[in-house]
Amino acid sequence: MSNLSFEQAINELKNDDVEIRKEAVNSLVGTTDETAIDPLIEAVTDDNSQVRFKAAEILGGMGQVTVAHLIDKFNNAEGSEKRFLTFALKETGSVKAIPCFVEAASDEDFGTRKVAIRSLGELQAHDEIETISKGLEDEDWGVRLASIYALGDLASEESIAIIKKARRNEKDKDFKKSCNKTLKKAEKNMKAKASDKTVSKTLPMSQIKELEKSNLKKAIKEYEKFVTEGQAKDAPYKRLCVLYRKNNDYDNEIRVLNRAIEVLSKEKPRKEDYFVKRLDKMQG
Repeated sequence: MSNLSFEQAINELKNDDVEIRKEAVNSLVGTTDETAIDPLIEAVTDDNSQVRFKAAEILGGMGQVTVAHLIDKFNNAEGSEKRFLTFALKETGSVKAIPCFVEAASDEDFGTRKVAIRSLGELQAHDEIETISKGLEDEDWGVRLASIYALGDLASEESIAIIKKARRNEKDKDFKKSCNKTLKKAEKNMKAKASDKTVSKTLPMSQIKELEKSNLKKAIKEYEKFVTEGQAKDAPYKRLCVLYRKNNDYDNEIRVLNRAIEVLSKEKPRKEDYFVKRLDKMQG
C-alpha cells in the first residue's frame, strides 16, 4: 500500500523512475480532487502502459467533471495516446463524447477503434448505427466482435437484423457463437423495452467486488445502480452500507438502508430485517 500523500503523488507522476510513477498513479485511485485531472491527463501519455491505463481508468471513474478536459486533449492527440483517452472517455459514460467515438471508430489504431465502437453501443447511439456497422468490415477480429456487442447494446430491430446478417456471412465458429449469445440478450432487451420494463444495466456482483480492489469509487457507482433500479437483491445494499461506513459517509449509508427496507419489505419480506436492525443501531 502506498504511503504517498495526494500532493506527493501528483508530483511523482513526472518522476524519471517508472516504478515511482506507478506508485504515484495507484495512490490516486478513487480521488475526487479536480486538481488531479490535468496531471492525470498528462499521465495518459506516459511511456509506460500500466501508468497510462491506470490514469485513464481513474479519470473515467471521476465522471462528468473530466469530460471537457478529456475531449480537449482527445482533439489534439495523435497516435497511440488516443486509445487511452478513448478508454477514459468511455469510462465517464458521457454522451458528450459520442463525436469523439465516431472519429475514433476509424482511427488507424485497432485498440482505439474497438473501444470507440463499443462505447457507441453502451451509450445507445442509435443515430450512429452505420458507424458501428462499418466495424463489421474491419480487418481486426476484436473490432468486428466489438461491433456485434455494440449492435446488441442497441437492441433494435435494425441492429438485430444486422447481427443476423453478419452471422450468416461469417465462417468463424467462435464469432457465430458470440453472435448467438448477443442476439439472445438483444432480443430479450428489445421485448423488455416494448413492454416498458426496465432493462437492467448492472454488472455481476463478482465483477463489482473485483472492482473494489482497483477502483472503489467505480465499484460504489456500480452498486448504486442496483439501488436506482430498486432491485430486490440484498447483497448490493449490504456492500454499499459497508463501504459507506468505512468512508464515514453516514448520510449515504442511511439512504441505502431506507431504500433497502422499502424495496425488500415489498419484494422479499423478512430480507429487510438486517437493514432495519442496522438502521435502528445507527439511530438508537
